[in-house]
Amino acid sequence: MAIFLIGFMGAGKTTVGKRLGEIQKLQVIDIDEYIEEKTGSLIKDMFKEYGENHFRTLESAALKELMEKEAVITTGGGIVERKENIELLAQERNVFHLFCSFDVLWGRLEGDSNRPLVQKNSVDGLSKLYGRRLPLYRSVSTMEIDTTNKSIDEIISELGQKISTD
Repeated sequence: MAIFLIGFMGAGKTTVGKRLGEIQKLQVIDIDEYIEEKTGSLIKDMFKEYGENHFRTLESAALKELMEKEAVITTGGGIVERKENIELLAQERNVFHLFCSFDVLWGRLEGDSNRPLVQKNSVDGLSKLYGRRLPLYRSVSTMEIDTTNKSIDEIISELGQKISTD
């Protein structure tokens, strides 16, 4: 049984995923790290050298490969950029959208040099991207967990009550 964490960059997917994996005794697979290991390239370098579309193709392939894993799978914020990914995720029982208000996200993201979309966008550009992706996250998630100003323990407690094990 896979547990997917989706949401905008900075919402806490990686941090929550690691803790959830420990508690559920499941492997944690970060799709971005998975792609970096398979290709031997950093995401930011892929964006720079080949563009976002190339990365999204690799991301879709990785999602397909990981669908059947018994693991906590943390996705990149742009996983919902491809229709095929939306269709795959919509079929799953444990897709949790980690929601966070944009103001709090911006405080976490501002100046982050490891996120290509932060580097290439202004606060307005990221706000528009957030607004465009939000309904997509909501359309595929089985549950939304608000991470705004919550501790990891509060988020994990809420998640633990919602995970479907059947």
